[in-house]
Amino acid sequence: MYTFYGVPILGAYSYTKAGILLDDLLPEAEGPRTLFEVDTAKRDRLMGALDAINGKFGTWTAVTATQGFKREWKLRSEMRSPAWTTKIADVPTVRA
Repeated sequence: MYTFYGVPILGAYSYTKAGILLDDLLPEAEGPRTLFEVDTAKRDRLMGALDAINGKFGTWTAVTATQGFKREWKLRSEMRSPAWTTKIADVPTVRA
């Protein structure tokens, strides 16, 4: 028998019923504007064009700059200095 904070649990799992209440829902056009939101029509056209390109030529063919890019190279760190200032285990021990 399993227990959870001293309360017996039947079987291996305990389930709790939960609910979510959604209130004051608004259509997207009536929602509050953000500080950096300027032209949603232009953004929607751009995203539609990117979706069309990616649909025709394959996923990740065209992306926005904020999504980054795939790096083929890996960082080589075999010759790096010890991290004495960040890892206490790497600090040399001196014995007299």
